[in-house]
Amino acid sequence: MRGFPIRGSLKRHRLFVRLLIPYLLFMLLALLLGLLLYNKTYDAMKNEVTRNNLELLDQVKDTMDRRLSEINTIAMQVLSDPQVKGFQRVTDPFDGSTTFKVMETQKRLYTYNVSNNFVLDYFLLFKNSDLALSPKTTYQLPRFYRSAFTYTDKDYETWRSEMFGTFHAQTFQPAEDVTYQGKSYSMLTYVQSLGYPGHIQGALAILVDNRQVQSLLGGLNLSDGGWASIVNNKGQVISFVSADGKRPRTEAIDYKLSRGIINASDKTDNMLITYTNSTYNDWSYVVAQPPHVVLQKVLYIKKITFAIVFAFLFAGLLLAYLFAYRSSRPLLGIVKTISERFGAENNRPGDMYGFIHNSVSRLIDNNLELQGEIEKQAPLLWETFFERLLKGEFLTMNEINSLLRHQRMEISGRGYAIGIVHFPGMETDLNADLLHKLDVSRVIIKEILRARLGQYGYLHDVAEDKIAVLFVNPVEERESFKSTIEDIVRKVQEDVRAKLPIIPAVAVGSFSDSLLDVSSSYEEARQSLYYTNLEHGGGLVWYDELPNESSGFYFPGEVETRLINYVKAGETAEVDKLLSMLHRENFLERHLSFAMQQLFLCEVLGSLVKVQDQLLLYNQGDVKMLFQQLYSSDKPALVYRLVMDKFKGICQEIDQKKKSRNVRLVESIIELLGQRYSEPNLNLDSVADQMNTSKVYLSQFFKEQTGTNFSEYLENLRMERAKDLLTQTSQAIGDIALQVGYHSTNTFSRAFKRGTGVSATTYRDTELSAKTSAS
Repeated sequence: MRGFPIRGSLKRHRLFVRLLIPYLLFMLLALLLGLLLYNKTYDAMKNEVTRNNLELLDQVKDTMDRRLSEINTIAMQVLSDPQVKGFQRVTDPFDGSTTFKVMETQKRLYTYNVSNNFVLDYFLLFKNSDLALSPKTTYQLPRFYRSAFTYTDKDYETWRSEMFGTFHAQTFQPAEDVTYQGKSYSMLTYVQSLGYPGHIQGALAILVDNRQVQSLLGGLNLSDGGWASIVNNKGQVISFVSADGKRPRTEAIDYKLSRGIINASDKTDNMLITYTNSTYNDWSYVVAQPPHVVLQKVLYIKKITFAIVFAFLFAGLLLAYLFAYRSSRPLLGIVKTISERFGAENNRPGDMYGFIHNSVSRLIDNNLELQGEIEKQAPLLWETFFERLLKGEFLTMNEINSLLRHQRMEISGRGYAIGIVHFPGMETDLNADLLHKLDVSRVIIKEILRARLGQYGYLHDVAEDKIAVLFVNPVEERESFKSTIEDIVRKVQEDVRAKLPIIPAVAVGSFSDSLLDVSSSYEEARQSLYYTNLEHGGGLVWYDELPNESSGFYFPGEVETRLINYVKAGETAEVDKLLSMLHRENFLERHLSFAMQQLFLCEVLGSLVKVQDQLLLYNQGDVKMLFQQLYSSDKPALVYRLVMDKFKGICQEIDQKKKSRNVRLVESIIELLGQRYSEPNLNLDSVADQMNTSKVYLSQFFKEQTGTNFSEYLENLRMERAKDLLTQTSQAIGDIALQVGYHSTNTFSRAFKRGTGVSATTYRDTELSAKTSAS
C-alpha cells in the first residue's frame, strides 16, 4: 500500500506520454487536411465567381464605351452644325425674320434615338435667346423646365445655374429622378457646353434612360445586400443596381488596378468587390457581393471537411494507446542520449519530461553564457570607434552619437582632452620576455587608470607601450578640470610606482569643446609626449606649456581630411574655424621660417587642388595664380588669407546650389497649388507624387521654407478665392464651394468659419452692407 502513490504517479505520467503525442499528431493531420481542402476550394470557387463577374463587367464596360462614344459623336455632329453655331448669338428669337432662324435650326436637328436606344431625347439650350430646341419641340426655358423636363429635387434657378454657370466638356451627370413629358424617369444627362470657358452660350443636354444602363447590370447575383455600380473618375456613382434600392458607398474603395478583386473588409462593408476600369473614360464598373453568396458551394465543402476532421480526431483517440507504445521508444532514446552527453547515470528517470526540462534549462544557461562571451567582444567595437575619433574621421556629432547609442554608451561633458600614457619598455630590441612584461604592465596600468578615472575618462590602446585617455569634464570649469586631471595623473603614477618598477609619462593636449575636435588634442598630446620622452623621462606635460618651436609647421593628415570633408559638405562655418586654427597655430604661435611657411602653404594649396578634383571644378586658374603669388610674395600670411577666401568661396558656392534648388522647388509647389487649388482631390499625397518626393519630406520642407503647414496654406488659398466670389458674384454657396475645391457645402462652410470666424452667408452680407454704406 505504501508504494501505491508512487505507482499511481508513474501510471499517470505514462498515460500522459501515451495519449499526448498521438492525439496531437492525428489532430494536426486532420486540421491540416481540412485547412488544405478548404483553402483550395475557397480559392477555386472565388476565382470562378470573380472571373465570371469580371467577364460580365467587361461586357458591360465595352457596351457602355461604344454607347458613350456614339453619344459623343452625336454631340459633335449637333454642335458642329453651322446653323446651331449661328443661333447661339440670337438674343430675341421672335423678332421679325429671326423666327425663321428658329425654324431652320430645329429642322437641322436629327432624331438619334432611332439608331441609339440609349438616347431618349436631346435638347439644345440657348442662354442668349432663352430657348430649348429639340427635333420635335421648341420651348422657352422656364416653360421647358416646368412642363417638359424637371428634376425632382432641383428648382429652375439651380438647374439653370448648373447648365450655364459651369463649363461642361462631355460631362455625364449621375442618374437622378426626373419628370420627362409628364412621366417619371431615372435619367442620366450628358451635357456639353456651347461656347468656351468664361463665355458660355448654352448647352447640349442628351437624355439617357437609366433603365437601359441598369439592364446591362441585370445578370449579376445581387441578393442579400449586393449591389453593382458605375463610378466615374471623380468617385461619383453614375448608375447603380442594388438589392435594397439604396445607393452604394464607394468613397473608401480604391480601384488601383485596371481590373481585379478586393477582399471583404470594414472598408467594403464586408462585401467582396469585383471591378474593372475603362480606358476610354476612366469609369469603374463594380459589383459587390456578400462572401457567403459568392461561396455557397464552399460552405458545403466546409461542412464535409469538418466532418472528416472530426472523424480523424475520433480515430486518433481510438489509436492513441497503440501509438503511445511506439512513441515511447524515441522518447527513451532522447533521454538516453541526454544522460550520456551530460554524464548522468544510465537509469531511466521517473519524470522524463522533468528530466528533459532540466536538461534544456542547462542548454539555455550554456547559451546565455555563450551570449555573455559574445558581449565581451563589444570592446572591439569601442576600439574601432575610439580609433576613428582620434583620427578625426567623424564629420558630425549625429554620427558620433549614433555609434555611441549602438554601443549603449553616452559621452557628454563641457570639455574634452586627450592624454597619452607612456610607460618604458619599447626603447630596446623586442623579444618574447619583453613583450610579456609589456602586456603585464599595460594590464596593470589600465586597471589603475579605470579605478582612478571613474566618470572622468575612457581608455584606448594605441601601441604596446602607450594608452590614450579621453578625459571628460562633466561639470567643472577648465581650470578646475585641469587640476582634476593633474590629481588623477599624480595618483595613477603613485599607484603604478607601488606595483611596477616604472614611472609612466603622461602628455595631455589642449582642451576641446566638442568630440569632433579631440583629434587635434590627440596630435598635440603626441607632440608633447615626444618632448616628454626626450627632456623629462616621466611626469606630466601639457601641450599648452611647451615652448614654441619653429622646427616645423602644423598640418596633420587628419586635419586635412576634415578640411576636405567640410568643404565638400558646404560647411562654411566649420571650414572657417579650421582654417583660422591653422593660421593661429602656424603664423602666430609658432615662429616658422620663411621657407617653412612656404612649405606649409604648398601643403594647403595641395589640399585645395584635391577638393577641386573631387568636386569636378576644372577651372584651376585661381590655384595657379595663388602658387605664383606664393613664390613671388614675401608675406605668406597674406597669401594664406587668399587661400582661406578660396576655400570659403567653394563652400558658399555649394551652399548656394543647395539653396537655389530649394527655392525652385518651393516656387514649383506654390505655382502648382495656385493652378489646381480648385481640384477637390488636391492634397499632400498628390503634390508629393507630382514632385517625385515623399509626403513626409514635402511636409517638413514646405513648413521650413514658407513657415506655414501645407494644409493651412492650401486652405487659406481656397478661402481667399472664396471671399472674392462671395463679394463679387451672386453665385450660390454650393457653387462657390465646388469652384474652390470642396466636395460638399458642409465641408466648405466648416472650413470658411474656421478661417474667418463667421459663416459664408454672414461674410457676404457684411461685405455687401459695407460696400452699400460706402457708396
